[in-house]
Amino acid sequence: MPGYSIRALQPDDVEVVLQFELAHKSFFERSIEARPDEFYQPEAVQQHIAEFLLLKQQVLAWPTLILNTDKELIGRANIKDIDQVTKSAYVGYRIAEHWSGKGVASFALYELIQQAKQMGLMVLFACVATENRASMQVLKKAGFQQMETIPQVAIVQGKAVAGYLMWLKL
Repeated sequence: MPGYSIRALQPDDVEVVLQFELAHKSFFERSIEARPDEFYQPEAVQQHIAEFLLLKQQVLAWPTLILNTDKELIGRANIKDIDQVTKSAYVGYRIAEHWSGKGVASFALYELIQQAKQMGLMVLFACVATENRASMQVLKKAGFQQMETIPQVAIVQGKAVAGYLMWLKL
């Protein structure tokens, strides 16, 4: 049994999500696009969660939290941009630095894939920066294949970063 679990995002997760995002802000910003400074306020995180939960209610997203055995938030993983016509969606995850390389992202991605199958989705997509080798490895291990190169997948530390659109047929 892994030392972590996954659960649905809840309306009362504001403080734990805010603290997680603040604690790992600099780590995340080394490889993915930075959130605006305004995001790091309780009201903004509350709004972020409310928007995600509305999307979940509309079956357009499935937002989750990843917890360790001490119930500490160690990551977030989401299915988003669900398209019921094409039966496709995007997946994404962000894992705390001290939990990176321990299988947490692979565990989260596996759980997202299982949920996507239960939802009747046929294809999952993921965008990954070319420099984010760890995430690329997680995606490939799960069966994702490179679909196309994206010249500017994100702005990381003020610089445009190329990436790949990856896909997985379920």
